[in-house]
Amino acid sequence: MEFFLLSTLYSNNSTIEQSNNYILLDKWGRRFLTLLTIFMALRIASYFTLFPSSIGITRVLKIGLRIVLTGLSVGLYFVLKSRFGNFKIQYKMASPMVFYLMYLLLGVISIFWSTGKGFSMLQLGMTIETMVFSYLFYQVIMMFEAAYRIKRSFYSRILARSILWVCLAFILGMFVNPDLFFRGTHGGEVQRLGGFIINPNELGMLAVLGAAMGYIELLNKQNKVYNYIVVIGCVAVLLLSQSRSSLGAFILVSGIYVLLMDNYYVKVAIIVGGVLVMPVVLNTIVFKQGNVEEVMSMTGRLPFWADLIEEAFVDRPILGYGFMRISPNSFDDKFESVHAYAASMTHNTFVQVLINLGLVGTFIMILQMMSTFFAITIEKDKWLKYAAIFQIIPLLINSATEFGIFGETNYGIYVLSIAIFNVYFLCN
Repeated sequence: MEFFLLSTLYSNNSTIEQSNNYILLDKWGRRFLTLLTIFMALRIASYFTLFPSSIGITRVLKIGLRIVLTGLSVGLYFVLKSRFGNFKIQYKMASPMVFYLMYLLLGVISIFWSTGKGFSMLQLGMTIETMVFSYLFYQVIMMFEAAYRIKRSFYSRILARSILWVCLAFILGMFVNPDLFFRGTHGGEVQRLGGFIINPNELGMLAVLGAAMGYIELLNKQNKVYNYIVVIGCVAVLLLSQSRSSLGAFILVSGIYVLLMDNYYVKVAIIVGGVLVMPVVLNTIVFKQGNVEEVMSMTGRLPFWADLIEEAFVDRPILGYGFMRISPNSFDDKFESVHAYAASMTHNTFVQVLINLGLVGTFIMILQMMSTFFAITIEKDKWLKYAAIFQIIPLLINSATEFGIFGETNYGIYVLSIAIFNVYFLCN
């Protein structure tokens, strides 16, 4: 029935009303856009630990939800493809995609020397599946835009609204079940939204992505009321997550947004407001409980990274321990740090690649990132360029402290994949 509705969507030469960049879709267009937003929200939710008390149920639900969404995307892709025989794809900048595929290929080969072959294969499978879904989903968005003869990308709207829905779910959840949705730190003195459903730092960065996409929509003069709600909802979740790195990313993205704004008085108001609330933010989020030493050591990350490089890296500097493996011991998935803590991941995507794929993997990663940055800088569509920049900033900051874009499977890899396709495809 849904596919029938989708076919009906394009049965006649659909038109839109457009005035000063503001786009009004007809009812079929709005329904289809809502469907894509639901897809996006469910995809993001598939990276959550929805049942923290049961690893088995969580894993089945994660894998099952991703497979279902990818399967539906395949069907949706071919239904739309059959409706548009004249839909053509041109390729603009292929190097970011090529280098990312080289990185994945090295990951596949690394299974032969991995200290945890099963885990490496699982992570590879989920990462490759993420790329497949991203490829199909982005092509569906492009076909939707082509059908309505729209010259701008709807991706920022879809991502902004889907993240808002996720944020609202967490806000509702913290009232319904605070024990599940909050995580206590600093001896229970600090309560951070996210609980064990998602790392609070990851949730904070997701909120920054949502706010950033809301900024893009506002700059493009789209629905102001809805997008202000997006920004406010995402900022609320960001503050409740108490994430320092995410706060830094938000300040940077907001600064760029202010520079791009047209209204001088609003610029001044935002800057003055930011200066006034900064002392409160520094006291409650940055220096939690007045712990300056914790901030300077990045919550113990710096000594952990030092131990990793001094002890683990020197044993396998060229090819590493295998895809997403940092432990030299095949019977243990954690690296035992002398000066910090034991962990199965590095909390830094760049150190993660250095340890699990060695210098060879690190070299490929650097080439991939350089080519991605270059592709963004030469992008002719300013809205695609802004959207890519506003995505890359929080992703890079998150990558310096958490899973990141080259870490264990997470929503950041999915968003990076979409950013790569932004600069890879050109709809014709």
